[in-house]
Amino acid sequence: MVFAEDSAGEEFIFAMHISIGVLLAMLLLARIAARALIKPPELPEGFTALDKRMAHAGHLALYILPAVIITLGWAETDFGGHGVTLFGIPMPKLFPTMDTWMGIKLEDFTSENHEILAWTLLAVVVLHVAAAVKHRMAGHDVLYRMGIGKK
Repeated sequence: MVFAEDSAGEEFIFAMHISIGVLLAMLLLARIAARALIKPPELPEGFTALDKRMAHAGHLALYILPAVIITLGWAETDFGGHGVTLFGIPMPKLFPTMDTWMGIKLEDFTSENHEILAWTLLAVVVLHVAAAVKHRMAGHDVLYRMGIGKK
């Protein structure tokens, strides 16, 4: 279903998108705190040096990309003067309402990069799942690292 621009349906979807983004920001902060407090298990034996580097890079991307995507979305909403809400509860304004900065249309810039990085995150998640399946099939039990199963 496609909604007309500025229709009630589009406004509802936009509000839900923002609220889910705020919830994801809260969950990401909780995850970062847990990661700082709880050391993850070692990577399984049999990982090559390249496997280890790729695992660390992938995990880092799974923290950094959501943080940047959420920040860009929040900035886009604030720059446009819409205000971020969590299911109707106003959230702090982190960015000023501004149209341009140094010739850059801020709402457009943040919107485009928010979308590009969201697709990038989807690709990283697909690769991450594929790597987990590959290692599971190779006999490396990586799922216990996520708390699924036992070592």
